[in-house]
Amino acid sequence: MRIKQMFNNNIVSAIDDENQEVIIAGRGIGFGSHPDDEIDESKIEKIFRLDNNAVQARFKTLIDEIPLDILELTDDIILLAKEKLEKPLSEVIYVSLSDHINFARKRLENGITVTNPLSWEVRRFYVDEYEVAKEARNLIEQKLNIDLPEEEISNIALHFINAELNDSIDNVYQITQLMKEVSKIIQYHFRVSFQEEDVNYFRFMTHLKFFAQRVVSGTILDDADNELFSIIKKKFPKSFESVKLVDRFIQQDFHYKMSDSEKLFLTMHVERLIKRKE
Repeated sequence: MRIKQMFNNNIVSAIDDENQEVIIAGRGIGFGSHPDDEIDESKIEKIFRLDNNAVQARFKTLIDEIPLDILELTDDIILLAKEKLEKPLSEVIYVSLSDHINFARKRLENGITVTNPLSWEVRRFYVDEYEVAKEARNLIEQKLNIDLPEEEISNIALHFINAELNDSIDNVYQITQLMKEVSKIIQYHFRVSFQEEDVNYFRFMTHLKFFAQRVVSGTILDDADNELFSIIKKKFPKSFESVKLVDRFIQQDFHYKMSDSEKLFLTMHVERLIKRKE
């Protein structure tokens, strides 16, 4: 295999024997190397084969943000999930789960705890995914030497659920249409065009997919803390105005009224996305 692109000392992309691009991780594998050099196979620790070009592009954008140990850990967890769940998983989980683990570690370092209003539902309705997520949590704690709150089990399980390719055609259509319309509402409100290669856009769309699934299934999140909700409304008024437009659309077309929690989370994602563009 020959190097195609250098990311850092530990990660490169290469062309394999089948002329396919792969992402290769290994300590020092890129040190002193150049494009078109032969890979030192003794240094290979992980090979990421992502057939979806869009997912591969997003994965590349995260490489400089996410440490090697988390990328390797993410691959171990995905292999575990595939083995235990015996279900195909969308390649998008390589991006979403590594991003989540990285932010979870940062949140812990800063003493920030994020609650998951869906924890009870995940434990009850997705038993297999929850059990695998327990094992994944243990792996994370062992390899990163951190103590994850129990709520992180549900967060990890949600990434498995989101990556499973088992939605009905009708649900996939409705979810896709809803995501498209909500994205359009926000773009028109701010008079901007989103850049799909932007990592914040990917994070926003991941949240939007979870939201769309809840709308289609009629699942309502519990209301947020009133004080926090008031703070977010005042702090990010423009983003909150766009979310009010989304709520109006959802009520009219899907007969679904957004809870304060939904409005709070969507406002925060919109704010992060729009701030990046300013």
